[in-house]
Amino acid sequence: MAIIAHGLSRPTKDSDIWLEPFSSVDEWVVNCLQVVDSFRGSFVWSLAERRRLDHIDEVVADISDYGVIRISGLDLPLDIFRKPNELELDEFNAVWVAASPLKSGVRLPHEMDLYRTKANTGREHDWKDQLFLESLVKERLPICDLAEATSMLDRFLDPEALQHARTNPNPEVRALALKYLREFEVEGDPYSRDILAAGGWED
Repeated sequence: MAIIAHGLSRPTKDSDIWLEPFSSVDEWVVNCLQVVDSFRGSFVWSLAERRRLDHIDEVVADISDYGVIRISGLDLPLDIFRKPNELELDEFNAVWVAASPLKSGVRLPHEMDLYRTKANTGREHDWKDQLFLESLVKERLPICDLAEATSMLDRFLDPEALQHARTNPNPEVRALALKYLREFEVEGDPYSRDILAAGGWED
């Protein structure tokens, strides 16, 4: 649902939510199940073990091991994460602050935080989602201000994307992208070397 909200038109079979991790797995499960229990007919399903979880200790064990449970019995399955793919528990507040508030009270993750959750899953649709999210960076870098560029590049650094900042009218944005390209070049990245050799970064 998040990738659709960011502008990619594609079908989805479920929705994902990152629920605040709280101080412990036990606290997380209690808070989660209090809400789930208010929806008649809903139940907890283990995505990893492909079975229904009917007892709180089973849910605690499943979340401890896998970081996500599925709520079935709704219009669409709802996958609730305590720890999303490629994100750490202590990053929740930073991801929350960077996210966009929606009318429902939930928040839409920043494109690049969403990008990270799609990494290294081995699933084709996640790879396609990443390509779409990369395209958003490439579209924004030529026109964004320094704050937006910094926010994006703090989460996503790719030489091919960085070259799109070359035409940005703000010299600070160009300087930021140039700094990262030079760092990549020093590390031996051939793509950064070629981009720098092509020039076009002058004020």
